[in-house]
Amino acid sequence: MHHADRRLQRIGFVLSTILGVIATFGLLLPASVSPVSVGVGVDKVVHFLIFFVVALPSLMTGPRNWIWLVPVIIAFGILIELIQPYFGRGAEVGDAVANAVGALCAVPVGHLAHRAWLQPRQMAKNERAKRDRGLRDRQR
Repeated sequence: MHHADRRLQRIGFVLSTILGVIATFGLLLPASVSPVSVGVGVDKVVHFLIFFVVALPSLMTGPRNWIWLVPVIIAFGILIELIQPYFGRGAEVGDAVANAVGALCAVPVGHLAHRAWLQPRQMAKNERAKRDRGLRDRQR
């Protein structure tokens, strides 16, 4: 794997981690002050979107990481639901399912975004770097 590819994957992972930390705070705030506290039904959509957005940066920049990343995010979503009662919120199986579905739906979207947007740009950048290395080698 090219150095720039690993760097891009690290950026995606860091962004997903930051979004995960923000999601954790939002999901653990007491229901009376939480921005996630919305009407029934809409709550599941919000959970889906939160976990979709948390997973997406890592899946866009490293689409092969889904094999370990999605189970980790699903476990994170279940853990959040299990500890919410200690923060004045209710634990709901439906929320855990919405979290998991959000992470799973990010897999094909991240893969498509990677193939359509990031991969062509990264390949062009790798080709330019290879060409520049060849020019430098010939100049020596």
